[in-house]
Amino acid sequence: MRNIKLTIQYDGTGFAGYELQPGKRTVRGEMEKALFKLFKKKIKLISSSRTDSGVHSVGSVVNFKLLNPIPTDNLQMALNSRLPEDVRVIGTRVKGQEFNARFGAKSKTYEYLIYNGPVMPVHLRNIAWHIKQQLDLSAMKKAARHLVGKHDFTSFCAAHGDDKDKVREIHQLVISHSSLVIWGETKVPLIRIRITGNGFLYKMVRNIVGTLVEVGRGTRDEAEVKTILNAKNRCLAGKTAPAHGLCLIKVCYN
Repeated sequence: MRNIKLTIQYDGTGFAGYELQPGKRTVRGEMEKALFKLFKKKIKLISSSRTDSGVHSVGSVVNFKLLNPIPTDNLQMALNSRLPEDVRVIGTRVKGQEFNARFGAKSKTYEYLIYNGPVMPVHLRNIAWHIKQQLDLSAMKKAARHLVGKHDFTSFCAAHGDDKDKVREIHQLVISHSSLVIWGETKVPLIRIRITGNGFLYKMVRNIVGTLVEVGRGTRDEAEVKTILNAKNRCLAGKTAPAHGLCLIKVCYN
């Protein structure tokens, strides 16, 4: 019996999220269909993250156990030939029997992209949030400092989340300007919000981004973020940022 770890990436545009949902196209559904085609049996996947509808990933981790003679390099090729083009296996490893993609994860890093300009480049429409009003990054950075560390993030957890314990630790929250070259020499200016923590509540990252954007727009003071955090009341935080700007970057294990 081998315990196989897969690192996968996907374009979340055409998916109703990662987890299985009746009658809807999901990342897990496509992965399990590909595994069934290859091994002619149902394979149970354990996942590091259950991303929402429209959210992307370049570094999700899953694992499964199977009596399987296929070399891991061949497994990657075999699965990709059976997967749709918006899902790809980018890494395979055989791990010890104790490895668990969900419970073994020590930290996760997400990144949110914002295009802050008058005209949205068409090639970014599925991966970045378009905000026309100029954002005050200095104020957003000051507000973000209140969120770093170990806190009860009830104020940033959406309804219907199934986590009873709302305490999480944010290790790092970095807001920066960067540029992306699409084609030729044209550079597209972007705002990147990168957040690393030991785990995240339901829509927590998107609710944090939505609140920080309101600070950047000047509709909230940066000091309000600390008050919102301490209040443990979702109604006080900002609107949820759109899903398509969010991407899971990596999951770290010991």
